[in-house]
Amino acid sequence: MTTIVWDGTTLATDSLISVNGSTYNHAQKLFQLDNGEWVAFAGEQQEWWEVMEWLNAGAPRNDKPHVTRVEMIIAGPDGVFEMFNKLVRIPVNGPVAYGTGWKWALAAIDHGKSAVEAVEYAKTRDHDSGGEVQSVTPATRAGVPFATMMRDVEAKPEPATT
Repeated sequence: MTTIVWDGTTLATDSLISVNGSTYNHAQKLFQLDNGEWVAFAGEQQEWWEVMEWLNAGAPRNDKPHVTRVEMIIAGPDGVFEMFNKLVRIPVNGPVAYGTGWKWALAAIDHGKSAVEAVEYAKTRDHDSGGEVQSVTPATRAGVPFATMMRDVEAKPEPATT
C-alpha cells in the first residue's frame, strides 16, 4: 500500500507500489489538481485515476466514481481534508497519516518529526512503504504547525471579565 502524511504544513508520501506484500513498482502518489489543491493517495492505484478525474471535473455530487479501497489527503487554499471510499471531504485539524505505514508515521510525528521524516521512518518499519519520498508544502488555511495548535488548545483560558 503506502504511507501518506500531513503534519500541519507538509503533505508527504512514499513512492512504492506493492501488490499482496510484494514490491511491484514505484510511482507518483502526490498530484496537483486542476484547482491548485494537492492530493496524496493510498490504496488501489487503479482507483486513483478515477478519483482524480472526478476531482478535476469539480467533484459532481451525482457522478461519484465507485471506489472500494482508496484513502487520500487533500491540501489546498480552502483547507486540508481526508477522503475515503465514500468520497466525502472530512476536514483535518492536525496531523494525519494513512496507508499501511500510518501507525509508524504518526508515532514519528508524535516525537517531533516532520511529514517527510515520518514517511522515512515508516519506510524502515512497514514493508509496503518505500522508495523516494514525495512532498509538498501547499499554501493552506490550515498551514499552522501542530505544536502551535496544541499550545493554543492547552493554554489556560483568560478569566472572564464582567
